[in-house]
Amino acid sequence: KGQCPFARMNVPTELAERPKMLKCYICGKEFGSKSLAIHEPQCATKFEAEQALLPEGQRRRLPQKPTGVGAGASVDEMNAAAQAVYETQVMVGCPGCGRTFSGQARLDVHIRGCDAMKGKAGAGAGK
Repeated sequence: KGQCPFARMNVPTELAERPKMLKCYICGKEFGSKSLAIHEPQCATKFEAEQALLPEGQRRRLPQKPTGVGAGASVDEMNAAAQAVYETQVMVGCPGCGRTFSGQARLDVHIRGCDAMKGKAGAGAGK
């Protein structure tokens, strides 16, 4: 118990560890370093298309790429900066309980069942 499952196969532990991945600041998913460069423009296009379908009052701008992280930054530093942008510019919060969601559609589903929103005007309207 408590042993790495690869220990039984004589695989060195350092090879069994998951490689460091980079986080997308738009969707929050992780990608390999070369894949992220391909993913980001496609993710930005998808984000803007999804926002265009929402009523004007619910639309959000495309998040700004993290700044202040230099070329020599570690993967952890880059991921922390991407996560901060994702949490502050992409996630939307429930006005009743404060829980955050990755998009307006998920928030709308939550609001229908949110105990803090029950009895408030506009509950379920995504406001």
